[in-house]
Amino acid sequence: MTDPISSSTKKIIQASHAHFTSTHEIEESDLSVVHFTETLVYSDGTLTPSSIMTQVGVEWNEHSLFVFFRGRFDKLRYETNHTEEMLQKKTHRLWELSDVFEVFIGPKATQRNMYKEFQVAPDGRWLDIDVFNALGMSNHMWYSGFKAKSFVDEDMSIWSSIFELPWHCFGASYDNESEWNVNFYRASGNSHGEELLAWSPPGTGPRCFHRPEHFGKIQFIFD
Repeated sequence: MTDPISSSTKKIIQASHAHFTSTHEIEESDLSVVHFTETLVYSDGTLTPSSIMTQVGVEWNEHSLFVFFRGRFDKLRYETNHTEEMLQKKTHRLWELSDVFEVFIGPKATQRNMYKEFQVAPDGRWLDIDVFNALGMSNHMWYSGFKAKSFVDEDMSIWSSIFELPWHCFGASYDNESEWNVNFYRASGNSHGEELLAWSPPGTGPRCFHRPEHFGKIQFIFD
């Protein structure tokens, strides 16, 4: 397993005040105002080709944290005949069925070894999990109340997703004194594990995304 980043060099992403109040109001054209400030690399820390370049941006308001992904693709693996009913409930083991963007996040997650996991597919299906990594347990029946939306531009070969994560699902918010730890991931390719991308590289090997010691930090910007 590669160990590409030490705990003394934590990555930091800045979260500015949100342009939006809710995911429901966001259309694909609205993403032009989002600052995609960070770029993902392979999980071992090496650079990805431009054909799968993936960027992320973070914003906040008093109700939620918004995470925006934008990624190029050669091909996508996802459901093309989903129903509206499918989008209303979580899809268990979504990462095995589809490409996904992922957010692993929690207050003091690096120290506590506990965090929340969120996934969104190109067709808008989603998954949320409450992870107790310190105990080797995960609650797959947990319901966060988060909202998600995806857009796929086949002509430009760009897939974008929005995560709206309500503060209440963490039992904390942007204005407390906790350090917020986070990592952003993409799992794509012909099968799960073929292309594993990360913002803060966790290394390789089984469950490599579940290494909170490699999570970065969020810095909330007040202006």
